[in-house]
Amino acid sequence: MPLHIISLEGSPDGPPPARLWPFIWYFVRQIKGFLAVLLVLEAAVAAGATMIPVMIGWLVNDISAAGASRDVLNHAWLWRIAVPVLLGWGGCMALLWWLYDHQYSARFNNLIRYQLARYTLGHSMAYFTSDFAGRIANKVVDGGAALRDPLRSTMSAIWYCGFFVFASIVAMMRFDVWLALPTLIWLAGFIASLVYFVPRVRALQLAHARQHTALVGHMNDIFSNIGLVKLFGRENEEMAANLDELESHSAGFHATLHKIWLMGVTHTVLNVGLLIGSPALALAQWQAGRISSGVAVMIVPMAWQMVNMSGWIRHEVTVVFETLARVEECMETIAQPYTVVDAPGAVELAVRRDGGTVEFRDVSFHYGRRRQPGEGGVIERLGLVIPAGQKVGLIGRSGAGKSTLVNLLLRFYDLESGEIRIDGQDIAKVTQQSLRRHIAVVTQDNTLLHRSIAENIRYGRPEASDAEMFDAARRAHAEGFILSLRDQDGAAGYSALVGERGVKLSGGQRQRVAIARVILEDAPILVLDEATSALDSEVEAAIQEEMTQLMEGRTTIAIAHRLSTIAHMDRLIVIDKGRIVEDGRHDELLARNGIYARLWRRQSGGFLGTEAE
Repeated sequence: MPLHIISLEGSPDGPPPARLWPFIWYFVRQIKGFLAVLLVLEAAVAAGATMIPVMIGWLVNDISAAGASRDVLNHAWLWRIAVPVLLGWGGCMALLWWLYDHQYSARFNNLIRYQLARYTLGHSMAYFTSDFAGRIANKVVDGGAALRDPLRSTMSAIWYCGFFVFASIVAMMRFDVWLALPTLIWLAGFIASLVYFVPRVRALQLAHARQHTALVGHMNDIFSNIGLVKLFGRENEEMAANLDELESHSAGFHATLHKIWLMGVTHTVLNVGLLIGSPALALAQWQAGRISSGVAVMIVPMAWQMVNMSGWIRHEVTVVFETLARVEECMETIAQPYTVVDAPGAVELAVRRDGGTVEFRDVSFHYGRRRQPGEGGVIERLGLVIPAGQKVGLIGRSGAGKSTLVNLLLRFYDLESGEIRIDGQDIAKVTQQSLRRHIAVVTQDNTLLHRSIAENIRYGRPEASDAEMFDAARRAHAEGFILSLRDQDGAAGYSALVGERGVKLSGGQRQRVAIARVILEDAPILVLDEATSALDSEVEAAIQEEMTQLMEGRTTIAIAHRLSTIAHMDRLIVIDKGRIVEDGRHDELLARNGIYARLWRRQSGGFLGTEAE
């Protein structure tokens, strides 16, 4: 079993901060002890690297000393200092690489991804409907590497090089204070150039990261709706728009690279100055007799190592701020406050097995939109009581507020005013998960997970037995087509994968799998939003009896434009402009000769007409 130093369990309290450095610290503080060990090891490796030029100087002094023995191997410093230093340096480096490769790179990456995904799942439906699913998933997956890489660059390059330069300056000043002057001038110029260039590079990289996101979003939009693109023959137009975005993306990339090139030119000038100044000053001091030949020789490899490190630092600093731009984008996407949260001390919802009483008490909701005086609302001061076990049909034209009412019952959105109660319990004061576990839903656009048929049917009740799953599939008239399925990997029947969002199945097949899932879930409250709209007449007729049995003993809310499918309900509610305008049984509403009666008469083939107001 591999040794895991970084644990994925747990996370800091509260959401990730919405500012860059607190956002980074939110994750870094979870492994700060581990990072401290890495910093100590990096410092030890840098100190060892600094000692190499120093020991070269000692060796030169020994070799050039007057009357020196040719038996250099007998010199005490070689065995007492050089060998232990080199062995320790190599050991620290090996341990450092092991910690980076076996612990830090994968584990810290996964810790960030796991916690970002867990937080993202807590967002409301409004959050997910206002963005691309692919873009959100990309930010969650990319966020781990985007935060991990600059942190490693900071430790393995910036911290290491900074410690090496510091140790080199100390070593130079120990032999002669003036020897450190060229390095100090070079260091001041190098830091000044970073202070000037880095914020400008970062701004350009952030703009480029947003252009990259827009480009990916556009491509995702095309591929997610490829059927529509091909149906209208718009491939050329889409690629023309894509070409414009590519040009903008390329221009942003070029501007970033140009600024990085200018920074590189500046550093090259500084490096040339260091390579000329340090050896020249060392030779002058040696010629004046102030330092030994070994010290003069020591300066050359030290200066050369610092010049090489400057290129490394420049590259890593550029990478750091490039990835920090990705971190900032990830933060802007993910670290938004929840709009729907469990109330403090929220409890589990308890519902009777024979269905719960559902009450809408003076409910108003407008999706946060300001209404003009006299304008109707999406849901406007609506009051409705559905007794336990009653079957209710919701009727109204598109936009009347039927599906919104269901979304409010599921608490996908919070009410602007009023209350919704189930068996006397305010749904705003119970946990969201317990609320939704007691409500089974079949919609007209049922999507499936890219998993097996069995996993999709069991999704609402994973512990169900195979026999129960097979029975649910038979009752949903789905077993016939399920047994004939075979995916590209050779899995068949209930083991076959359904493709992204169930794309390998027809609309009617997806609908029957969704109905089987609801049958197996066996929740006390049932919501049917155009549940049989994707079925052909023969299959719908065959499944209606099962649906009727499914509704027995459950509080049922059904929405359908085809009025004949809900005319048999215990009660029909007509909604118009967010208000209940009619309430009664089918025959009662026909006798009133109101909106329901007009809609019933104007149906063609059983579908709701488009009568104007």
